[in-house]
Amino acid sequence: MSGKNVTRESLVEFFGEDEFLRLCRHEAGHALVALLFKRPLDYVKIDLSKDRPGITHITGDSLDGSAHIAIAGHIAEFLIRKDFACDLDTVMRELPMELNRSDPDYQSFQAACYYFQMAETNVVEQCYNILMACKKALLAIVDGLMQRAYLSRDEIEATLKG
Repeated sequence: MSGKNVTRESLVEFFGEDEFLRLCRHEAGHALVALLFKRPLDYVKIDLSKDRPGITHITGDSLDGSAHIAIAGHIAEFLIRKDFACDLDTVMRELPMELNRSDPDYQSFQAACYYFQMAETNVVEQCYNILMACKKALLAIVDGLMQRAYLSRDEIEATLKG
């Protein structure tokens, strides 16, 4: 069911308002952290798919920031839902209870941490600090996704500048 004619209205109808908002927050986290790690982000979109509803497309084969990018979606959604009114201890205590072990993002996060021999807690802390420092940019990407459901790298960069 995916395609170019996907609209906010069709996505809200397909997912419901709450799930659509959650998806936008999640993908905005991936996109922002990918940009900050200077990865070749191509686009981010929300799609009419239960199997793969959010796509942050990064080209190239670099693994820089892979663990951070993988977990950023979950942390971003958590922080925005909590209105950024939580500390790192709250994230460390509550976020793991929300993560599904079979979630592809979570599996990528664990694999990247293992591959680079990084402690998962350190990556979560770094990602938390990045997202807290970039609240305005994160919310601008969320807003753009909620309006258009698809943002190119150029659109994201323009959103962040403007």
